[in-house]
Amino acid sequence: MQYNTDVPKFAIFLSHITVESRLADLLRKRLVRDFIGLVDVFESSDRLSIPAGTKWLNEVTEALRRANLHVILCSQEATTRPWIQFEAGAAHLRGIPIIPLCHSGLTCAQLPVPLSEYEGIEASKPEGLVALYRAVADALGSSIPEIDFEEFAKDVASFEIQYAQERDLSSAKFLLQESVERIRNPKALCISSPQFAKLGFENQLQTVLNAFPEVVPHQRVFSSDELRKAISHEQVFDIVHIAAFVCPRSGDLYFSDVNLTSGESTAPEPDLLSADALASLLQIAECKLVVIGSCDSLVLGATLVNVCHVIAARDMVSPKMMAAWVEAFYGKLPQRPLSEALDYALKVSQAPMRFYARQPKHVDLVFMSESDHEEVPA
Repeated sequence: MQYNTDVPKFAIFLSHITVESRLADLLRKRLVRDFIGLVDVFESSDRLSIPAGTKWLNEVTEALRRANLHVILCSQEATTRPWIQFEAGAAHLRGIPIIPLCHSGLTCAQLPVPLSEYEGIEASKPEGLVALYRAVADALGSSIPEIDFEEFAKDVASFEIQYAQERDLSSAKFLLQESVERIRNPKALCISSPQFAKLGFENQLQTVLNAFPEVVPHQRVFSSDELRKAISHEQVFDIVHIAAFVCPRSGDLYFSDVNLTSGESTAPEPDLLSADALASLLQIAECKLVVIGSCDSLVLGATLVNVCHVIAARDMVSPKMMAAWVEAFYGKLPQRPLSEALDYALKVSQAPMRFYARQPKHVDLVFMSESDHEEVPA
C-alpha cells in the first residue's frame, strides 16, 4: 500500500526556552506518535545550544509562516523572554490558535499579558493534556487518540521535578566570605571548537587571553584530547572560558562540528565531554571560575557549580552581544573584583549573564557520647 506523501501535515510551532528542551522533546515525540505522523512539530530551539543569528531567525520565521497551531511552554522564566513574546506576536498576527502550556509552578491564572488572553493549559494535569489533544484533533477533524493521559501527565511531572532541582541548584545564592581571595598572575584556558571559532568567536578567545599578563603562559584547546593533555600535565588554570556547543538536555560539551540546522553532530563519532567529565577535569585543574560564553545550558552550569564559580548565559546570545560582554568583562577583571567586573560588563553589553557561586562542601557529622575520648580525625 502506498501513502500520499504530498499531503501537508498539520504544523505545530512549539515555542520554548532552551533549558526546557527536554519537555519540548517529550511533547513533540508524543504528538507525532499519538497522531500517527499526521502532525509536524517545529521546536524553536535547536537540539544544541547555538547562538542566535540570521540563520536561526530565518528558520523560525519560515516555521511560523507554515504553522497551523502555536504552543508555548510557559514557566516563570520563559514568559519573561522577549523572543517568546516575539514568536507569540507573529502567531497572533497570522490569526492562528495559540495555546500557553503552563508548567513548573506557573498556573494559567499567573500568565502575564498578553499570554493571559489565551486559554491556558496546565501540562502536568491529565485534563490539560486532553485539552491540548482535543485542540489538535479538532483541527485535524479526527477523534482524540486513546492514550493513557494519566501516565503522560506523570512524565511531565517527572520533568518538572528534575528541572526544579537543577534550577534551584544553579540559582541558589550563597554569601561569599568577607575576605577576598587574591589570585596572583591568574592562568587562563580557553575551550572552543574549530567550527565555533568560525562563527565569530575566535577574536573573543584572543580578547580573553590578552587580558592577562604576558609573562604567564595561557592556552586554548579545540578538542577533548587537547584539554585532557593540558590538565594532565599538572597545570593549574584559574579561569576557564568555554566557547563551544553545549547540549541543553545533557550538558555535553561538543568539540566536533554540528549541523547548524538540526543541531546534531555531523561526525560519526562526535568528540564531546559529558558535564560530569568536564567537572572532574576542572577540579583537577583547581579551576576557580568558569565562564560559559556560548550558550544557555542549565544542566552544565548546575554541574560545574559543584567544583567552581560559574558565569553563564541565561538566554540565547548573539556573537556580537557576547563579544561586547567579553571585551568589557575581561578588560575590567584584572583591575577590579569579580563582582564589579561582572556588573560593569552587564551594563555595557546588556548580555543576560548570571553568576552562580560554588556550592559549599558537605560537612561530615560525628556523633559522640561524653564517654568517648578518642580523637576524631580531621
